[in-house]
Amino acid sequence: MLVSVDWQAIASDVPAGTLLKVRAEAAARVWADAEQANFARTFGIPYAGGLFVLADDISERSPNNPDMGFAELSENQPTETPVGLLSQIGWISGAAVYIRSSDGEVWVSDPDCDTEYELVNKDVSSLSYLLYMIEAEKPRPEERPDPYDWRDAEAIIREDITAWDPLPFADSGNFWDRYFDSYHLY
Repeated sequence: MLVSVDWQAIASDVPAGTLLKVRAEAAARVWADAEQANFARTFGIPYAGGLFVLADDISERSPNNPDMGFAELSENQPTETPVGLLSQIGWISGAAVYIRSSDGEVWVSDPDCDTEYELVNKDVSSLSYLLYMIEAEKPRPEERPDPYDWRDAEAIIREDITAWDPLPFADSGNFWDRYFDSYHLY
């Protein structure tokens, strides 16, 4: 696990039900690494106000989960790709999210991108922490933010996640750069 923050503190900081958890047998099937599978099962992946949606067939739902946090997959089998065997776990901002079981890396297939599969995070803890940071740092409407407020929040997010996983912002024009460029949350 790349990110070793106080996950219990984060879990107590987010609204009930906004951590989308993976069923134990599905986590073991998707992640070869037991630590990553356990993380997906016990902590989960933040819904982040709708930014992340978990595949319904692998989810461990609770009554507190938002209905919009889950969606059906058209095909739920691992897929052989040019980058290896990938298992889809959900969607981020319209892009399909995959896990490469052999190493737990997080890949996306963004229909608006020329690259069919793009590596976006080194593991599920990095993805979860990045989604948490986006939700925690984004300016709130009641704060009447201006563009500089979002730019400051983005700088905090980039610095914080890069301390754990340099991959998300290693190259300009990557998935997370495109996300920040096209979807300002103010």
